[in-house]
Amino acid sequence: MTAPEALTAAGRVKSLLAAVAVVIGAFATAPAAAEEDAFVCMEETQEKCDDENRNMDLFIQGRDAFDRGRESGDLGEARRIARELVDRKDARHGKALMKFVYVQVSLGVHKNFVEAYRWIEDDIAAGESYKRLDLGWVRDKLAARMTPEQLSEAKKPRE
Repeated sequence: MTAPEALTAAGRVKSLLAAVAVVIGAFATAPAAAEEDAFVCMEETQEKCDDENRNMDLFIQGRDAFDRGRESGDLGEARRIARELVDRKDARHGKALMKFVYVQVSLGVHKNFVEAYRWIEDDIAAGESYKRLDLGWVRDKLAARMTPEQLSEAKKPRE
């Protein structure tokens, strides 16, 4: 190796070491940069942000309950959370979760047919509607799976 080649190689090693030092230095300042980039509420008030965060937390809980309910045959918790979201004026997430539940009900996933029939009847009576989901159709699909005794029990007035 000639002297100019050796200098060039040594220069390359120095450049590489300098680059490594810059990268390591960048990581050392990462926590400070992360603090500057922390979540900032974009709503008018912190209360509104907290409400939005609570709604998202409920939706995630509802999706988890929905997944468990599909396996266990009990969608009651998912429906309860969906109803809570709708009552909290988060129709977007609440109605989406409710549609998930009602599609599964129409397929016979929720094993308590009487309870599910009453849910549907309550929503129909309350005037609830869902885009691209007809509650009457869901009720009819469920009724077709029910025994005459179950249907009679579901239609009885509740105390």
